[in-house]
Amino acid sequence: MSSSDKGIQYGSDLAGERQQALRESGSMDAGFQEMADNVYAHLKDEISKKIFDARMKYASTGDVGYITGLESKYRNLNSDMQVYVEKLQKGSHCLIYGAGAAGHYLFGRFKRFGVVVDCFIDPDESKGPVDEATGIKVITEKELNENKALYMDKTFVVSYSVKSAADEVRGRLISDIGIDETNIISGIYDWRNNQGQYFDYFAAKENEVFVDCGCFDGATCYNFAGWCGAKGYEHIYSFEADPKNYAKAKEVLAPLGKCELFPYGTSDSDKKVYFAADAFETSCIISREEAEKRNFEGVEEIETRALDDVLAGKRVTFIKMDIEGAEYEALQGARKLIAENRPRMAISVYHKYEDFVTLANLVLEMHPDYRIAFRHYAFDELETVMYVE
Repeated sequence: MSSSDKGIQYGSDLAGERQQALRESGSMDAGFQEMADNVYAHLKDEISKKIFDARMKYASTGDVGYITGLESKYRNLNSDMQVYVEKLQKGSHCLIYGAGAAGHYLFGRFKRFGVVVDCFIDPDESKGPVDEATGIKVITEKELNENKALYMDKTFVVSYSVKSAADEVRGRLISDIGIDETNIISGIYDWRNNQGQYFDYFAAKENEVFVDCGCFDGATCYNFAGWCGAKGYEHIYSFEADPKNYAKAKEVLAPLGKCELFPYGTSDSDKKVYFAADAFETSCIISREEAEKRNFEGVEEIETRALDDVLAGKRVTFIKMDIEGAEYEALQGARKLIAENRPRMAISVYHKYEDFVTLANLVLEMHPDYRIAFRHYAFDELETVMYVE
């Protein structure tokens, strides 16, 4: 049964709303379950099945604990990420150093899976005694030192993303206040395994041709080049719609060579759409309703292109998509390219509840003999990647 037969626009905002309603009613859509069964039959290994089961329970209940509770052996985590998993289990307590944007972000993530933030620590006294955005107490290092008996057994999370700054704070907590270094997690604002993600499942082949949908700052293209190693690569086609990110990526990618950068979003057709241009990796296509909620602040009108049109007649061996929920439409716009080239793919499947099923089902429609694998790169529900070959 196809999604059109059920009258549900999978891959759209409406699909997410429908799935939420189904979760609240206590039952899943029969068409969705049928697609899920089809995908499960094409999974390659036990890790993929465990991740799929966890995401299925998350989709049906909205309880992120099914994903945060995955055993470490079912996650592709770097060492810093592993520390998060071991230290910050549901019900544990921590203090976040830094009451700025990074600290607020971490507070929101921790709250979602049951970690209690006792307070922020910040050298700026004007941010206390209570953080306006979260309602959490803010203390200075001096206050921490005066009351350290209350906090010594807690986990300290330094939210600064710049390593030198995080190391400086870490050093003061250890030497000046006496916090046990094993209780300090430093500089993990960027909580993904950036180096391995998208490239640790496949082995590079000769003359790879890479399509990077959502290149952000260009780093993924360099990771691709490093993945290819001595084998080299034939070409890179990179897409980034955020104007500021595009300008940055253009400068960063200039020395790479054999790399074309396009200032478009990827979708099912050539059109103009509203775009939340956050100048960050979360920039994304949005609806008019969402643009109006923002009062159009930070909203651009950008152009999208179908890969079938931009890369018509081109040889492609590997497609990566991480485009904040627009993956379904982008895959629709690459049907011919995928049919002709049968590329391997690394597709993010966490932006919408149903993506891990609907995106996999879509590529299986294109090539029924594709095999599917899932890998998970985060301590929460984010960063699940589907590998297709």
